[in-house]
Amino acid sequence: MRRSAVLILLALLAACGGPRRPARVAPIVLPPPPAVIDTTPPPPPAIVANQSVWTRDAGTLLRGETDGVRLPFIFMRLEVLRADTADLLVRCVHCPGAPQGWIGRESVVHHVRRPDQVRKMDLAEFVLAVRDAASQQDTSRLRAAMSREFVHTLGPLEMGLLETFAAWEREGFRSIDRLPFILDRGVATVTGTPVWAAPPEYASQLGYQDLRAGFRRATDGGWEWIFLVRDGM
Repeated sequence: MRRSAVLILLALLAACGGPRRPARVAPIVLPPPPAVIDTTPPPPPAIVANQSVWTRDAGTLLRGETDGVRLPFIFMRLEVLRADTADLLVRCVHCPGAPQGWIGRESVVHHVRRPDQVRKMDLAEFVLAVRDAASQQDTSRLRAAMSREFVHTLGPLEMGLLETFAAWEREGFRSIDRLPFILDRGVATVTGTPVWAAPPEYASQLGYQDLRAGFRRATDGGWEWIFLVRDGM
């Protein structure tokens, strides 16, 4: 009896194809690891002869062989005559007599970045960003530097970015084209105000009427460009 049962079971297994083998499972292929992205900012470009740099602070000493000259303003343009490891031999383009002398590399700015990247850095870094954008008529970068209450004319009073850009387009961006040369003469404090302005003559001469630009600290602690006007101020 028992043998008959075994034979029946074997017959059934044979009819079903015998015992089933376990299904073959495909190997799991892991995705490759994500690429490592280097977020380290590139080093600033090297300073070389015949390029321009600008003073970082007011009162920077331009060292001569026997004496020196104090450069009175922030952001005075200097022409590099020779670049050594730590110091630069420069000529002050807008100083009386165009004096030459040595200045430390840390005393100048030259690496151009976007205004939004340097708003909370030194004023000279911010002004350099504005200057470069103006030299290329790059209105998107200029917009990033401007106050929402930016003033471009004082009579009749018009404030705001849309009005400013419309006025610049009507004049063919002549004011913007002049801005780099205005800034190169230096940026000075306007006595009794939170404003830093270029050219320095505007800060020191009552009734100055030519083109001038102004900057101040915003409420968030960063710098903002607040005016570029010619008349009436």
